[in-house]
Amino acid sequence: MKALHLLSGSEKARLLHDLFPEEMPLLLEDIRQFCDDFKANKEQYRKDWDSGFISFDYWQSLAGETAGILKRHTFNMVRSSRVFSDQLYFTYTSLFVTDRIVKYAAKGSQNEKFRQAVVLLFNP
Repeated sequence: MKALHLLSGSEKARLLHDLFPEEMPLLLEDIRQFCDDFKANKEQYRKDWDSGFISFDYWQSLAGETAGILKRHTFNMVRSSRVFSDQLYFTYTSLFVTDRIVKYAAKGSQNEKFRQAVVLLFNP
């Protein structure tokens, strides 16, 4: 296995899935719900947008692309860490998905070990 600092985002996502397969349905549902809410309430999100790193419109397009991936591949992503990482970390959706993983771990997950793993893998 590679050293942690040498792992790509895709490899980190795959490892997270391998370590916590029971958490994946909950995580994917959380991401799907956020994508739906983001689309439905886009004007409120736009008004509150304060990221200078990524424009709101680009973030919205990443959310839409992620929602499409989830619609097509959720069943297989729950079952396979490879499908999970290959689908969600193939394009710039990886930025959006990583943000949602970190936010889910911080506020949605009840699994303390999962939260610690997310901090270890995805926080600088």
